[in-house]
Amino acid sequence: MQEFFSNLWKTVKNTIVNNWNAILTFVLVLVLGFIVVKLVGRLFKRAMDKSKLKGATGNFLTSLVKVALLAVYLIILLSMLGVDTTSLVAIFSVLTLAISLAVQDVIANLASGIMLVVTKPFEEGDFVDIDGTSGTVEQIKIVCTKLKTPDNKVVTIPNSKVTTAVVVDYSTKGTRRLDLTVSAAYGTDVAAVKSAVLDVIARHNDVIFSDPAPMVRLTEHGSSSIDFTVRVWLNGDDYWNINFDLKEEIYAEFNQRGIEIPFPQMDVHVKQ
Repeated sequence: MQEFFSNLWKTVKNTIVNNWNAILTFVLVLVLGFIVVKLVGRLFKRAMDKSKLKGATGNFLTSLVKVALLAVYLIILLSMLGVDTTSLVAIFSVLTLAISLAVQDVIANLASGIMLVVTKPFEEGDFVDIDGTSGTVEQIKIVCTKLKTPDNKVVTIPNSKVTTAVVVDYSTKGTRRLDLTVSAAYGTDVAAVKSAVLDVIARHNDVIFSDPAPMVRLTEHGSSSIDFTVRVWLNGDDYWNINFDLKEEIYAEFNQRGIEIPFPQMDVHVKQ
C-alpha cells in the first residue's frame, strides 16, 4: 500500500513538474473566467435595472446572458483538459437554434422592444396612431406596447408590429392642424359662408392660434354642394373639443344666417 501511494505521488509530482505551465494556465483561466462571468453578469444586471427593461424582463435577459457565458466558460475549460468539445459545441449550437426557432416571435418582440427603447419614436403619454389604431401610449414594454383608446379600451400591440408599422405621433410637436369640410348649397354667397365660419372661429381665439392664421377656402364643387375647407392650428390637447365645438357652432350659425346646407340630390330629366 505504501509503495502504491509512493508511486502515485511520484506520478503526480512528475506531471506537475512537466506540465506546470499548462496547469498554471488552467488554474488562471478557471479563476479569472469565473470572476469574469460573475462580473459581466452583475454589470449587465445593473444596466437592466437602470433601463426600461428592469423587472421580470431584465431578470430574464440577465439569466440568458449568464447561461450563455457559463456554457462558453465550461467549453473552454474542457478543451484545456484535452476533452474533445466538438460534439459539445455542435449540441450547444443545435439547442440554441432549436430554442431560437421555438421562440422566434418572442425574440423578434424583444429585439423590437430594445429598438423602441433606444430610438424612442414615441414616449409614454403621447397620442399616436400605429397602423390605424389610435390612442394614448400607456406602457412601452419589452415585448409589447399598450395604447389606451379614446373610448377607454386598452389595445396591446406586439413590438415587432410596432417597429414595422407606420407610426404617427400627434404629441411630438405639441400643436396640431384641424381640418374640417363645410358644405353649402349652390347659389350661396361664398363671402357669406367664409364670414360665418370665421366669426365662429373668432369665438375661440383663446384656443385657436392666430399664427398660422385660420383658413376658409372654397375647395370643391360637389355634385350637390359647394365644399369649403376650414383649417385652424391649436394645441394637441384642445384638438377634439374644438373639433366638435366648431362643427356644432358652424351648423347653428348657418341656420341663423339662412345659409342652406344641402341634402344630396339628383336632377332627373324625362324626355317625352
